[in-house]
Amino acid sequence: MARLAQVGDEHHNLPPDSTQLVGRDKDVANLCHVVLESEGRLVTLTGVGGCGKTRLALRVASSMIGSFKDGVWLVSLAPLVDPQLVPHAVASVLGVRGRPDRAVLDAVVAHLARRQALLVLDNCEHVVKVCAEVAYTLLQGCPGLRLLATSREPLHISGERAWRVPSLTLPDPASHVSVEQLVRYPAVELFVKRAVEVQADFVVSPANAPVVAAVSARLEGLPLAIELAAAWVRALGVEQILERLDNEFGLLVAAAGRRPTASRPCARRSTGAMACWGSPSASYFSGWRCLSGAGAWRLLRPSAVAAESRWKRCSVS
Repeated sequence: MARLAQVGDEHHNLPPDSTQLVGRDKDVANLCHVVLESEGRLVTLTGVGGCGKTRLALRVASSMIGSFKDGVWLVSLAPLVDPQLVPHAVASVLGVRGRPDRAVLDAVVAHLARRQALLVLDNCEHVVKVCAEVAYTLLQGCPGLRLLATSREPLHISGERAWRVPSLTLPDPASHVSVEQLVRYPAVELFVKRAVEVQADFVVSPANAPVVAAVSARLEGLPLAIELAAAWVRALGVEQILERLDNEFGLLVAAAGRRPTASRPCARRSTGAMACWGSPSASYFSGWRCLSGAGAWRLLRPSAVAAESRWKRCSVS
């Protein structure tokens, strides 16, 4: 669990922002309003793995530290194998100790009953049933509590506000865009920012702009995939990245046999768990996409291949 931290009179255990969140300013502003005003007091960010649910939730939570006098608390559920440990994870973050004569969840409710706090339940999908039960109990017993959850599916409890996190915006493949216009699209902007981190002199030029656009489109604007693809720029260059994205084995095979196996199942932990894969030696984006459900992997959709083909025909000046 993340360590407790204190900022003035405000408490939180949120990790520090290490990189700029690209293309989400409006989402952050809108979600802050929704979290504070939602009658049901539960907002769940949903979407496919790698779409940026965790990063968005953390940015929203950090923006609202001053709005909750009793703190903003992150509960990372990704490490949990046993769903029944969800209440224990919440209690651990809040510093609540159980008693032999009282259930852990009851102790958490008692702790939060008169407090005004925001609880972030991150990566609920693999323990979604218990998360729903915990969330319902907390909301019933803690009128000053608000919940922000991330999950590939909603918790499906009364009053929940589900917010689907979209992919980053891409320009219309059929349009004619200049290099200056292209790099303003969030998906391309993110690729460029991460590419510069590994190759300081990387720039988008008229020569490589169509390829950069094709890579972003091939990865369907998914932030995690784009970031991991950009990590290969120094080693391969954008042309080879795009070429290998067409190979169903691609960089996954080249990267020391990192293909999913029974001992390395589908990561259900979204951005939080897959952030450690963000180097060429451990590629995620090489033609495989992790889906909800243990062990479920598939190739990028044919629609993505078609999108790439359209980008190759697209004119970028």
